[in-house]
Amino acid sequence: MRFASSLVIVVSLLLPVYSQTAAQNQGKDILQHSFAAMGCGNLGTETPISVTGNLNLSDGAAIPLTIASQGDDRLRSELDTPKGHKTTVINAGRGEIRHSSGKVQKLAGHNTSHQHPMHIPCLVVLGHPSGRLEATFLRSDAGAGDVADVVEILPAHHTDHKGLIAQMKETLWISRENGYVTKLQYKNMAEQDPNETYTVTIEYSDYRLIDGVAVPFQQVTRSGDVAFTLRLTSVRINAPAANFTLEVGQ
Repeated sequence: MRFASSLVIVVSLLLPVYSQTAAQNQGKDILQHSFAAMGCGNLGTETPISVTGNLNLSDGAAIPLTIASQGDDRLRSELDTPKGHKTTVINAGRGEIRHSSGKVQKLAGHNTSHQHPMHIPCLVVLGHPSGRLEATFLRSDAGAGDVADVVEILPAHHTDHKGLIAQMKETLWISRENGYVTKLQYKNMAEQDPNETYTVTIEYSDYRLIDGVAVPFQQVTRSGDVAFTLRLTSVRINAPAANFTLEVGQ
């Protein structure tokens, strides 16, 4: 009886570890399939991409937008808002917003430390082949005519910087039909208070192949009562590299 009881205890201790390992292996396989299906191997850590489009707001306004990126850690967006032109630059974990008034606003490191471009899903999973991402299978969600495998990703070899691991995680919904990412969800933190978080969801559709890379030309972003649609009008891979130099926060 003592042996049987000891065996039950050992099994009960090992089961969660085995289940976690199995979920990680399955998540890795799903992510690898998606990486191949979307043609992400056509991009590298130095590939420059330029897109143009319009942000369509809930009030019907359409705001022109351009986004330049290089790899998965540099981004520059140009947005013509009603309050003037706004330039946002993210470079290797640091970021800033430049206003038309000349003011330069440094962005909080608890958001930019792990921020990457999200307008092209391949840039979200670009670090997978090199082992820079951990992936864990969570569940499968059935939808209209398709099933999505839900996978959670996290930067590998991360440290729990100020307890922010939960905010570094991103959840992907990956179609079993074609391997494309159909939805992404993450938590963003308030600039002034990392303890104040809000969930952001991006739904991707109207995928088109650009130089072998699957790019969603329609992206609906929601957070609470706020919603807007990004509609791309052009995508250029291997475009001339943009200037990602920061003016502050060096």
